Amino acid sequence: MAKNKLTVGFVALTGCYGCLLTAIFNEEALLELANVVNIASFPFIKEKNYEGKFDVLFVEGTAVSQQDKQHLIEFRKKSNVLVALGACSSDGGVPALKRFVPKKTFDRLVYPKNPDIADLHEPMRIDEVVQVDHYLPGCPPDKEQVLTFIKNAALGREMKKHLYDNPVCVECRSNGNRCLLEEGRMCFGPVTRGGCHAVCPSNGLECWGCRGPTSDANLNKMIDLLKEKGFTDNDIKQRLLTFTGIRFNEIRQMNVEWVPSQ
Repeated sequence: MAKNKLTVGFVALTGCYGCLLTAIFNEEALLELANVVNIASFPFIKEKNYEGKFDVLFVEGTAVSQQDKQHLIEFRKKSNVLVALGACSSDGGVPALKRFVPKKTFDRLVYPKNPDIADLHEPMRIDEVVQVDHYLPGCPPDKEQVLTFIKNAALGREMKKHLYDNPVCVECRSNGNRCLLEEGRMCFGPVTRGGCHAVCPSNGLECWGCRGPTSDANLNKMIDLLKEKGFTDNDIKQRLLTFTGIRFNEIRQMNVEWVPSQ
């Protein structure tokens, strides 16, 4: 390995590997990365596990078991900079839906004698287990943003914990999009962190909040607005909880009825 290059790794907890496959696992991206960093760990392309230290380590997936938590603690020990990659690691993702439905709903889906799921627990985003230095959210994360982050890290540039904090609406306006809310559609662009080039609204699809809330999101006001437009509590709950329910729940009043107790 070249001495002057950063040692970078990509690892995964429980998840679909979609972030790695979509944002990184293609010939163009891998060749571009290989020019600026040493890729020491990557599922699918590295035969042996790298046992050394990482300058930067990207973690995909949600911690849903004790084994995931143990792996995550080891990842933290081995990395100078740890980055949450994608909605699952940054915000809990789809697996975190389990935290917002009655326990009996999931009990019937679990095979009780399966040893692989014996240690399942409440799904957790990774910063509920270890310290996270940077977040690259989204389902999937934006490929250009990931590559830019790595290049800036290789150049030693100082970066914010969140690279982008303006709402999706800012990028919608830049792209000349019509407001989907004004058309009576349930779009969470006003309270969702941008950086995705407003890819969904630009293609006629509502923002589902997969990049998590902005730091100043007024979620209560957003919910009131949607109710005025005729959407029910259940409509709003189902949409909000799909990708980043843990984050949205944290900035919502904890006694609201649409967040059911276990």
